Amino acid sequence: MTQELMAAAFGALKGYLIPFVLFTAIGLVIAGRDAVRWSSELVASVRSNIFLSIVNPLIAPLLMVAVVLTQTGYGALNLPETPLAFWDQVPLWATILAWVVAIDFIDYWNHRLLHTRGFWDIHAVHHSDETLNWTTSSRVHVLELVVMQISYILLASWMNIPAEGVGAIAALRLLHNNWVHTRYDVHLGPLTKIISTPRFHHWHHADEKAAYDTNFANTFAFWDVLFGTYRVPGPYLGAYGFDGTPGNNPIKLLIWPYLQWVRAAQGKEQKKNIVLTS
Repeated sequence: MTQELMAAAFGALKGYLIPFVLFTAIGLVIAGRDAVRWSSELVASVRSNIFLSIVNPLIAPLLMVAVVLTQTGYGALNLPETPLAFWDQVPLWATILAWVVAIDFIDYWNHRLLHTRGFWDIHAVHHSDETLNWTTSSRVHVLELVVMQISYILLASWMNIPAEGVGAIAALRLLHNNWVHTRYDVHLGPLTKIISTPRFHHWHHADEKAAYDTNFANTFAFWDVLFGTYRVPGPYLGAYGFDGTPGNNPIKLLIWPYLQWVRAAQGKEQKKNIVLTS
């Protein structure tokens, strides 16, 4: 177990190296020396986010049974899938584009699902970070990873895209997810309605009633424009998180969904920052 923990820690830290250098450089350009003056709250946030990125891979194997069953079940039911030969006729760039658009469409609806009753208790762990920064993208409960992976398995089984088409964009998607969580107000003007930016995503994390249930897109903001959930009135200068957030307490972050479900079973009010839909 100690060796597994060390391996997970090394892998997580190695994965943070490139984004750390990149986003520190961007921060120096935007904010000067303030970019390397970390507050105690920011340090606590980063520490908790890295903790989850190390612990989640250790817990995930115990919970990935659902993912395996989904994949097995899809094949057993003889559900439709795109013939692999179809992709032989498609240029690699078009294959990659098809996968990026398809998986981002799934991400949008997954995200909306995670903002509904019951599922929000899982996703609230991500929204608990009151000091938004690029490592916030790693603040994800393992149960959320399971929900996402099941949908990815279903999509991949149906599209049957070759592995090189899927793997080619995984790192870029991860880096973009880091970027939209940076604490700096980066805006791309009218392009913000096409691709998600930090300003766009700041409003999604905003602890402000008017911002609840908006800006769900991961990569392409046009999904929110298309489905009426887009909202970027300007720079966001308010608070993040929600009332009663577990903050940066690592243990609370791990058990938060279960605590909330127990509260619901007992008829007690659940902590939330959204208008939950049924």
